[in-house]
Amino acid sequence: MVCFYPFAVVILLLLIIFRLPGYCNLLSERPTEKPENLNLRCVIILHKATHKPEKVITALSDGYTKLCQETIYFTNNQKLFDKFNKNYTMYFVESTLNHFYWSFYQYVMEFSSKVPAQWTFLGDDQTYLIVPNLQNVLHTFDPEKPVVLGKVRDTSSMFSWLFPFSSFKKISIRGGVVLSNPAIDKLSACKGFFFARASDYALYDCSEEYGVEIADPFDEDALRLFNDLPPKQIIAPDSKLFRSASTKGGKCSDHAISFGQLSEKDMRVLQYGMSLKVFGRGGLN
Repeated sequence: MVCFYPFAVVILLLLIIFRLPGYCNLLSERPTEKPENLNLRCVIILHKATHKPEKVITALSDGYTKLCQETIYFTNNQKLFDKFNKNYTMYFVESTLNHFYWSFYQYVMEFSSKVPAQWTFLGDDQTYLIVPNLQNVLHTFDPEKPVVLGKVRDTSSMFSWLFPFSSFKKISIRGGVVLSNPAIDKLSACKGFFFARASDYALYDCSEEYGVEIADPFDEDALRLFNDLPPKQIIAPDSKLFRSASTKGGKCSDHAISFGQLSEKDMRVLQYGMSLKVFGRGGLN
């Protein structure tokens, strides 16, 4: 029974995330091949202190990056770069900052787009992208226009009036961001003392200032498509799935595009769940 319990928990999580109505029924969105007529570049920033980066990179390589036309890694960890740059397209950024600083984020965004792509997904090594769902959404946008897609958050509070010249809206980079090439061209010019140093806030402010359309897509049930948390934290925030008292758990969209702050194991479970073939509800195929 001791050995069976962890396995049972994993199976239950998979059923909740991938099959229960109103939760994350992503099974029908299984990636099978690279999307046609969609040029997608995936840019992944590796944290300097990522635990067991070789496992994370392998999980990403086995997962959604297979559906990207090009995958580029960036890191400011010299040892990590020396170890992996021969096997992956990887660039070293000589900086003590990280991608939560606008100057670092902007540099990666500019450098990766030297050869233009229709769309660029920019995330980190804790972000997981569901490419087919992204493809469905991108077909409604014009890649020739400046567009940025991501989760928009308003952090204003009852005390915000004390700071009338401050911006409280941001685009959460933890959930990944998708940019058209014209958007990158415009955002590359956004430099100066008066813009926020934090990437989340600068990305929103610069988009507003330079005429870049900001899109935070929702589904027909008003559920977000870009998520900066893993599915289990959206569904059961306190991680107590088996307690009798009600929790403040939420739902995630069947058409979710991204999840953030995932471990390597979370990515493996997510990828495995999307590859399952479940019989019963729809009959045998």
